[in-house]
Amino acid sequence: MQKEFLIETRSVADEKGTLLNLKYYLIEEEPPQSAAPLYRICIKKSIAEHPGVEETESTPPVSDSELFTRQVLKQLIQNAVTPVCLLEIVDDMITREEGQAS
Repeated sequence: MQKEFLIETRSVADEKGTLLNLKYYLIEEEPPQSAAPLYRICIKKSIAEHPGVEETESTPPVSDSELFTRQVLKQLIQNAVTPVCLLEIVDDMITREEGQAS
């Protein structure tokens, strides 16, 4: 089972001045084999002129820690990350975090 929580909505202009609407979601998954939920991140982007057309990207499970996943999500929101670069940026963030932990 999966639950989707809208964390924040931002409106930003791209390099051409087009207004983008970005929605950031925390997704809680409860896998059938595990008692502990896993957390993913989803970003949905729409252009102000075409609000019904969305570009969406989701990560695979980021962590079993809601707090850690929310911290990653907060950084993505602060930097107005879009769906097109979500996976690469989250991968870099997690790799850097693992490097600091060892």
